[in-house]
Amino acid sequence: MKCRIRLIGWLMLVGTLVSSDGFALNDQQLTTKPESVSAPDIAWRYRLFETKNIWTFILLDTATGRTWQVHYSLDQTPTERLVINDFALVPDGIKHRNGRFTLYPTTNMYNFLLLDQEDSRIWQIQWSTDAKERGIMRHIPPQK
Repeated sequence: MKCRIRLIGWLMLVGTLVSSDGFALNDQQLTTKPESVSAPDIAWRYRLFETKNIWTFILLDTATGRTWQVHYSLDQTPTERLVINDFALVPDGIKHRNGRFTLYPTTNMYNFLLLDQEDSRIWQIQWSTDAKERGIMRHIPPQK
């Protein structure tokens, strides 16, 4: 009889632990968001990307790769839109398509990677209040 009670207690304990792990796993799966670009993001021509500076965003033309630095303000400080890259990065003869380009932040708050999602070309862009420090810093070529 004591063995039976111990066995039932043991089974109840194991059942509780298994259920808890199962719920935790299900909760984790439900709260995990996919990292891919969603359809609504692809449909829009222009997107704003946050920087680590609370007053600065990067505006991206997702069809051409053109970028601007956007400053906003809550007081009398001037707001402005400064050109980072004002020329289309789409190869000649190719039709512009929304969602072709996207930005990825780097650990350097002033630098982003600009990715052409159709042919994998990548540029390092940099925002700055100083015009000499703002622009496409370099094209990152594919490995040969």
